[in-house]
Amino acid sequence: MPKKPVAVLAKELGERLSVYRLARNLRQQDVAKRSGLSRGVIARIEAGDGGTIDSFLRIMQALEVEDRVELLLPDASLSPLDPRSETGPRQRARSSGSDTPTEKPWSWGE
Repeated sequence: MPKKPVAVLAKELGERLSVYRLARNLRQQDVAKRSGLSRGVIARIEAGDGGTIDSFLRIMQALEVEDRVELLLPDASLSPLDPRSETGPRQRARSSGSDTPTEKPWSWGE
């Protein structure tokens, strides 16, 4: 399945925020007041024209849907299907190359 461009994802998220706002019978100005953002920021995010994660989360809190962030990005350390998740969260990624040299290179006929 082809990836959606970021602009399309931003527009879809903005439209969803707008639907939640309207379902709660709130104006953009009401959400702005509750979130501490300007009405212009609310309008830009709803239009998919950019914003910050902080602004997005503030809007979600103002709409009382911040608990849905977990649905966007579930906790990766708690997968019941992945036995490695029991070892705890990773602290950093491993480099793609081997950091430890082998004692002696392997070859045929030895």
